[in-house]
Amino acid sequence: MIKLKKMLLPVALTGSIFLTACTSSSPVSYNDYIYNGINFGSDRDASFKKGVQDACRTSDGYYTKDHTLFNDNESYKFGWEDGRAAVQG
Repeated sequence: MIKLKKMLLPVALTGSIFLTACTSSSPVSYNDYIYNGINFGSDRDASFKKGVQDACRTSDGYYTKDHTLFNDNESYKFGWEDGRAAVQG
């Protein structure tokens, strides 16, 4: 029984180290933009948010992109690209 306890302790400690490594150490700020559980950072404007939402909708199989905004609005373009990358992994 003592041998079993000695074997389990290192396994439990190693597992807890791996689990804590997967969590974020930085707290979420009240002004962070979180969409579908993904934190896209703080102080995001409406164009960026629309880009993220359109990209996520595209990943769901409904191609959604405002080509005029994508070509003329950097914030929308960055939001669309960031949203697409985040959803694709």
